[in-house]
Amino acid sequence: MSGKTVARVIIAVLAGIALGGIIVLVSRPRVDLPPLPPPPAIAAERGNPPSGIVAFEERVQASGNHLTGSGFLLELPHGDVIGVTTAHSLGEGNFSPIVFTAAGHAVPVATFAELYVPLGRPRAGADMTIDYVVMRPDVPPDPAIVLQPDPRGVPQPGERVSLYSGLGDGRGGQRILHGTVESVDDNGAWIRMDEVFDPGLMSGSPVISQHTGRVVGMTIVMNWTPGLLRIGINPIGAIVAKAISE
Repeated sequence: MSGKTVARVIIAVLAGIALGGIIVLVSRPRVDLPPLPPPPAIAAERGNPPSGIVAFEERVQASGNHLTGSGFLLELPHGDVIGVTTAHSLGEGNFSPIVFTAAGHAVPVATFAELYVPLGRPRAGADMTIDYVVMRPDVPPDPAIVLQPDPRGVPQPGERVSLYSGLGDGRGGQRILHGTVESVDDNGAWIRMDEVFDPGLMSGSPVISQHTGRVVGMTIVMNWTPGLLRIGINPIGAIVAKAISE
């Protein structure tokens, strides 16, 4: 492999470790990709995408506000607002107070000193629905940065979606990355992204339907080959179900 190719492989490996991902490395771009599912008929009402920053850096206060991943705020069907991130971002699996901060901004948008429901578990196999942390905000957050769950609970194969990165665009704004839903099953959903990028520390970022403008899932893991990046998500319906079951 050339020096550039080796560098890309190293970046992908480090990103996969950060996301807890499964990485498939090959020495040349794949040309045998199966076709994507056709665009689906979506019965859900069409809506507008978020207009501001809605994905945030996740920082753990106990380690000096160390950046561990990404997260977002979500309104549950009964009106409670929660903070959501991944269980694998906590490392040892023990909860300590967390801060959400917009990338490039110093003032927190939300702080969390207690859980809303018991901790999920870091994904160790195919099941992405077990990997979650649902938290109760210390004070009510600004409604303008709170997302709504998609009423379908999951995206549909062939649907166009957007990943809102908690790491921002490097200039204090929101970075938005687009893709197409490749598959959906009981373990979660996989999205084929339009471009290849380093997804390290983006786990916990919300994925939003381009049709409804609402959250369809949370970024959990990545699968990379040269020229192709897939993102695995925990469907929002599974997260909501955990939050309202307690």
